Amino acid sequence: MQKRRILWTVLIMCMILVTESVAVFADPSIDELTDERDETQEELDEVNATIEELAAQQGDVLEEIEQVNDALVQILTEISVIELQLEEKEVQIEEAQAAYLEAAMRETEQYNAMVIRIQYLYESGDPDLLSIYMETGSIAETLVKADYIEDLYEYDRQQLATYQATVEEVSALKTQLEQEQAELLELQAVYEEEQAYMEEVMLELQEISDSYDVQLAEAEALAQQYADQIAAQNAEIARLEEEERRAREEAERRAREEAMRQAAANSVANSANTGTVTTTSSSTYDVSSIYAANGSELGKSIAVFACQFIGNPYVPGGTSLTDGADCSGFVFSVYREFGYSVPRTSYALRSAGVEVSYEDAQPGDIICYPGHVAIYIGNGMIVHASSVRTGIKVSRATYREMLCVRRII
Repeated sequence: MQKRRILWTVLIMCMILVTESVAVFADPSIDELTDERDETQEELDEVNATIEELAAQQGDVLEEIEQVNDALVQILTEISVIELQLEEKEVQIEEAQAAYLEAAMRETEQYNAMVIRIQYLYESGDPDLLSIYMETGSIAETLVKADYIEDLYEYDRQQLATYQATVEEVSALKTQLEQEQAELLELQAVYEEEQAYMEEVMLELQEISDSYDVQLAEAEALAQQYADQIAAQNAEIARLEEEERRAREEAERRAREEAMRQAAANSVANSANTGTVTTTSSSTYDVSSIYAANGSELGKSIAVFACQFIGNPYVPGGTSLTDGADCSGFVFSVYREFGYSVPRTSYALRSAGVEVSYEDAQPGDIICYPGHVAIYIGNGMIVHASSVRTGIKVSRATYREMLCVRRII
């Protein structure tokens, strides 16, 4: 048992070392993590199988303990019965001893009385019928007296025989009771030996059961460690899969946006000749007024470029020109396409670049409103990510109170 426990402990320590060594590698791939997870699952399955086997073995031991306990209870019951019987025998023996002493005393008393009467008769002489007749003077009285003497002798002999028989009977009963007592004591000793043996077996079985408790606790702790490791590996696999999914979606989004931006750039390049641009939602927008307005060519290009995304959605917190952006995210992303880094929030955009008056506003300037921003496209109009309901659209610049106009280029 001790050797098996030592071997089990060594096995657990080896498994723990293997488990800890798995965590040393940094940034494993999903395939590597999956393989490690599967290996850990196999180890967990083995430990769970060991737990089931240990539990079954302990169940057998517990069943033996129950059987031994039942036998031990039966033995203790028999011992209790014998103890009661011994107490009764002790009382019976004491009663028989008292009866024996009383009978022996009465026998002695009867014998002594008889001896005294016999001695008296002999000391008075052995009277014959003639002497009795001479004393009484009557044959009838002589015969009566002779019969009386004979009856007295017979009575004494009968009484002595009765007391002797009683003594023998009581003595035999006492001997029988003492023999029965000895047999009960012998049987009690046998049961007590069986009790000692059963208690020793019970102790050994309990030690075995306790050792199973230790092994089961160690195995369950190891199983929990493997389960925790599998959970961590699954979480890491899920995280990496999510990262890959996001990276894939981001790459697809970037590719899609790049294609749309390229199409928008081509549209901007052609817009000077055609006077219109095709938006990413496949509609056209007249940008001739943008080219006709005062301002730099770069500012006009920014304004025309921004118009390519009319009709795209408004997404709170978004910065995607195609998939959705909020007001400041829209301004931020449009300028980023032209190599300019502007603040991300509408509040910070109020301090970007230099301030100009609305009367001097040119295409490409940023119009700041309370909690909102837009790109000026000339002729009193703006393009902006308006709301979730309307998305990116064109509005009059004076549709609400202005705070300032900022020029970045």
